[in-house]
Amino acid sequence: MPKRRLVKREKTRIPEYTCLGCPLTKSHSLWCHRLCVPKDGVGYCGRVAPHAVTGRTQEAILRFKAAQVRRETSVI
Repeated sequence: MPKRRLVKREKTRIPEYTCLGCPLTKSHSLWCHRLCVPKDGVGYCGRVAPHAVTGRTQEAILRFKAAQVRRETSVI
């Protein structure tokens, strides 16, 4: 019986269209489940975390609350 010849394969990259999903829930869904705590706007999976992004309205609310706290502390 002849021996089989071993063929060394090169490592291939994962295609961009492959859906990796959420590593915390092992889900293969396209959306984020918002379970991880993002670090610098990037989630545990390495993608941009949508729950870390703040919009104009959220920024305005935060500025308003900070101004209220400043006003309260300056009055006392």
